[in-house]
Amino acid sequence: MFHGFWPAVVDAPQASEAQRAISRQDNAIAKLVVSDSPPPDGPWASTTRLVGRDGAAGAIAELKAGDGGDILTFGSRTVWNDLLAAGLVDELHLMIGPVVLGDGTPAFGTGAPALALLDTRTFADSANVVLRYAVS
Repeated sequence: MFHGFWPAVVDAPQASEAQRAISRQDNAIAKLVVSDSPPPDGPWASTTRLVGRDGAAGAIAELKAGDGGDILTFGSRTVWNDLLAAGLVDELHLMIGPVVLGDGTPAFGTGAPALALLDTRTFADSANVVLRYAVS
């Protein structure tokens, strides 16, 4: 979903400066896509590495062992549960909004680790809240 939206925002006249900044950064940073289907060609081809779901934990472990920055995972309950089970998650930042999607799919699988609330954050002009947890 990000691939279809964010690359063009950098030049969108109706986008806010914050959205254009996000687009510039998304266009520049290295991305690891976990998918068993090839991603479409496009503007992120030179900054994207594809791994299948069975290789995700190994790829993230390799990144964590390196000297890069933070590793973020967006929108994949399946992947974050795999990474939690492999002990590769240090913190969870859950953004919750007043819209319900799906039909009650649990966010976490069985055996999810204990979470300790570190912080909450709200945003001006938004009904969303971010909950930041440490993974125990």
